[in-house]
Amino acid sequence: MTVTATRTAPTGRLAGSAASYYLIAFATAILLLVGLAVVLSSSSIDSIKLDGDPFALFKAQLAFLGIGVALLIVATRATPPFLKSAAPWLLLISMVLLVLVAVSPWGHASGGNRNWIVLGEFTAQPSEAAKFGLALYLGVMLSRSRHRLATLKGAFVPAGLVSLLVMGLVVAGRDIGTASVMLLLIAAAYWTAGLPLRFFATGATMATLGVWVLIWLRPEILSRITAWRSPTCDPTNQCFQSTHGTWALASGGLWGLGPGLSREKWSYLPKASNDFIYAILGEEFGLVGTLLVLVALAMIVVAVNRIVQRHRDPFVQITAAAIAGWIVGQACLNIAVVVGLAPVTGVPLPLVSSGGSSLITSLAGIGVLLAYAKGEPGAREALAARKRRRLEPMTSVPGGER
Repeated sequence: MTVTATRTAPTGRLAGSAASYYLIAFATAILLLVGLAVVLSSSSIDSIKLDGDPFALFKAQLAFLGIGVALLIVATRATPPFLKSAAPWLLLISMVLLVLVAVSPWGHASGGNRNWIVLGEFTAQPSEAAKFGLALYLGVMLSRSRHRLATLKGAFVPAGLVSLLVMGLVVAGRDIGTASVMLLLIAAAYWTAGLPLRFFATGATMATLGVWVLIWLRPEILSRITAWRSPTCDPTNQCFQSTHGTWALASGGLWGLGPGLSREKWSYLPKASNDFIYAILGEEFGLVGTLLVLVALAMIVVAVNRIVQRHRDPFVQITAAAIAGWIVGQACLNIAVVVGLAPVTGVPLPLVSSGGSSLITSLAGIGVLLAYAKGEPGAREALAARKRRRLEPMTSVPGGER
């Protein structure tokens, strides 16, 4: 479609050309609103324990949301050339922070994973920023080397080597869940770039060997997998969290117990406001609430597929797929853990769970997707036409004259 044809197209076609933008915007709004409602409820008991204020953690979530929305707005105005130039620096900074987490006194461990950096009152999870930087970096490198992906060297150097290095830094902090999400991000980027299927088979074999090595080095990983697969797992010990998550989902039924009426949030379900927030969502809003989240995730998948199909810039295509692989892939992994389809991994539900690092970086990634959606053929014209119609005065005088 030429520019002239787009500008003179009927309103319906113009509206359709901005569908990706609206799908991402509406899906993000759904996930954020659902997240705020459930975080307000699920964090209240822990907030009271911390300082007596039932809204303490919710207020912090609102502050993180404000920062994330500001980054989202900035990202929607970023151009592909700017993102290409910023990608190596973003990834380098996040890798330096990952090294500091692993070897410096500022690194902090939580839940068995050393993945936090603490500087006074400032606390952050550099691995979340590394996902964003890696998605952009893979877009730069793979868009340049698409013609060389048929060879092992072309596929591995430098994109694959850097990806393994970043994942290695994350695994050094024992954060297997985040490493798994990065693997999904990398796979989505390479798939979109056109990597031959035989290399995916090789990568799957290497990943399997890597898992066995990690199990050998960290017996607690084996205990998690064993507990997940065991039908007689002790619900008062290894399966305490997953059992209470299942009970929360089961007690919600079709419509849920109602907003704020969760029983499991009363210190029965660990990590109720972050890793297992999907269970509280099901308990309070029932099957309808959980399906709403799945519909929002599906909207993002449809929108990103449109971006990949309609854009002609390989950098945009690969980066969009990588960001979707990260956000949607992590969401699916989180939900799989809650419903019992995967062992406990400790990853939050993007845009829904409490926590600043995940929320802020996820919103930055969504901002990039919105920028790409606005760059689709006809999208800017469609958005401008809708804005003009909204601002037009609606008053009229007798006789049909304005």
